[in-house]
Amino acid sequence: MKRCMILFFIFMVHAQQIDAHPLLELADTFMNNKEYYHAITECMRYQFLFPDGKEYPQSMLIMSRAYFLGGNYYRATDIAYDCYKKYTGTMYGDSALYNLAVMRLMEGSPFFAYRTYQEYFSIYPDGKYRETARLDFIYAQILLNNIHDAKNNVDAFIKQTSDEELRNEAMACLQLLHDYEKRPQKNIWVSATGSLLVPGFGHFYAGKYTVGVLSFVSTTLCAALAYRGYTHDNNFQLIFFGLAGFTFYQYSLVSAVLNVGEYNSNSINQLKKAIHITVQKRF
Repeated sequence: MKRCMILFFIFMVHAQQIDAHPLLELADTFMNNKEYYHAITECMRYQFLFPDGKEYPQSMLIMSRAYFLGGNYYRATDIAYDCYKKYTGTMYGDSALYNLAVMRLMEGSPFFAYRTYQEYFSIYPDGKYRETARLDFIYAQILLNNIHDAKNNVDAFIKQTSDEELRNEAMACLQLLHDYEKRPQKNIWVSATGSLLVPGFGHFYAGKYTVGVLSFVSTTLCAALAYRGYTHDNNFQLIFFGLAGFTFYQYSLVSAVLNVGEYNSNSINQLKKAIHITVQKRF
């Protein structure tokens, strides 16, 4: 036991002499190779050996990104927030708050991302990520369905930014907004009213022609067979096909509303997906 304690002491003495940079460089290498668990391990190793090391906040930033990309959103945001609070007046606090906003944006919390970007602009008006945060802020507006303000802001961003890469990204975003606005939106009441009169109309209205044909044919056929059962005093045929036809008719009415909602949401969902991919590439 005594020997083990001596060996441990010797290890700690030598460990304190190790430069911190190789550990964090190794963590960065693991990050580049998408080995997030190993990146977290190296950051923990550094934090254990150098609790007062000058690169401690950098290890927190790496660890936060590693947790996020590894699928642990809550742990990632906790570490980023702690880093921001502990090192607010440094470049590390700047990076931590920006990363926190990006993680919230990518995870599907646009409201909290929106508020975090506002805090970033307030605390770091000349911050390292000021330009990128402005564009991300516009993305948050889009995800919150504030399309009008987002379009105005992206126009202003394109005119004001000096970063050519971000300008190109903003122009791509503006094109997506134009495409979104050009796509006609369907009216739920038109779909529902049409389906009341003609079974399957809602499917045709939303562009689902095959399903519309099947819905119309099945409902009409059941109605015809039910009527035949009525005229031939066949109660079984009347009830069976009457219930079947009513079921198909109900399906047509419900689908009339659901299909329009799905159609209208597809365009905004495509826009949101494009935003997510763009931000993810940068992060």
